[in-house]
Amino acid sequence: MLEVPKTADQSLQNKINRSIIFHYLREKGTASRAEIAKQLRISASAVSRVIDALIKENYVVETEKIKTTVGKRPIQLQVNSRKGSILGIDLSQDRVQVALFDFMGRLLRKYRGFKIKGKKDEASKLIRELRSFLDLYIRENEISMAECALQSISVGVPADIDVDTGRILSASLYENWNDINFKELLYNEFNLPVFVEKDVTLSVLAEKNHGQGRDYSDVIFIEISSGVSAGIIVNNHLVRGSTGSAGQIAFSVIDFEKTGFQNENKGYLDLYASIQSVKARAVEATKQGKKSALLDMVDNNPERIEPSLVCRAALNGDQLCNEIIDDVVKLLSIGMINLILIVNPQVIVLGGTIANLPDVETLFIERITAIIKRAVPFRIPVFKISSLGEDVVLIGASDMAVEALIGGEFPYKIGL
Repeated sequence: MLEVPKTADQSLQNKINRSIIFHYLREKGTASRAEIAKQLRISASAVSRVIDALIKENYVVETEKIKTTVGKRPIQLQVNSRKGSILGIDLSQDRVQVALFDFMGRLLRKYRGFKIKGKKDEASKLIRELRSFLDLYIRENEISMAECALQSISVGVPADIDVDTGRILSASLYENWNDINFKELLYNEFNLPVFVEKDVTLSVLAEKNHGQGRDYSDVIFIEISSGVSAGIIVNNHLVRGSTGSAGQIAFSVIDFEKTGFQNENKGYLDLYASIQSVKARAVEATKQGKKSALLDMVDNNPERIEPSLVCRAALNGDQLCNEIIDDVVKLLSIGMINLILIVNPQVIVLGGTIANLPDVETLFIERITAIIKRAVPFRIPVFKISSLGEDVVLIGASDMAVEALIGGEFPYKIGL
């Protein structure tokens, strides 16, 4: 967010008004000229000049009139959702997810593609699937590629990214991707602006704009799936760090003996506090002959154990399963305590695979909260489960692209 200059000549003031009014409409949804003038304290004549120009340039459209009991019915205005479309890509899950959004962030079409294995040839496979996805959308809607008006491509990757070059700095889940530059690859194929960002950074942006973080200025999103990572927003600004690696809590130091711990470029929490580790520990324990109701639930076949079954058994009082979850909770709490002490967030949103487990509040959030309350010397943040589900990275990708595209044309905004 850029600060509005304290002084400005008429030309700059018009640019500032245009930018502020556009952002107000985008964030508010709809508003009349009179409402814009009142809320932003800009003269009615200045608002009309800006709105007329934005309508002429196809950024804004007029919609229905508001019903009133007296006086003229004001015409509602909104950002033109057909100004263009954004292609969002999520490479953080077990399968590629692709979605097309309009300029207002509304989902037009979504596709779940090939299974990700972290191989280099998946880059060319991705391009083929993107082409097929766009061709199908165009045929279904009986439009041309020009009418689709694709403006940008935005990609979420489970890796640390140099956002300027798109180069992958570190990918603990898919080391074979380290030599792949998705930004360069997609730009060369589609000749459009391409934005590549760490998946949890897009997730925290989506939760801040549309989900559990909407009412807060300081938000942390923690992805707990096959690994553990965090996206951070402080004072309404994304925190990436000097090399894009902020939020790597999987490498939290658990004790002095674990200093420098890495296993195949994974942190301690990746291996022992992820949801995948819940399954791994349960499978190993039952194979070693430890008693658990889990075996009855899987017909004595430990390989069929899933994290959700471990949770159900724990809720029914199974000792082994509760011990496993307690251990995971303790490790997660350490990573969160360190974040809370440094960032002091208002809310922590938990997302990823953990959000789909049975009774997450009882098994994880209540236990984590109890530990953190004992360790943190000030008011702890609110804990919430992600409300955006598996679409969180895609939604964040759309937001990131639109923000970047309009940032040059509309650089000034104010907090609402």
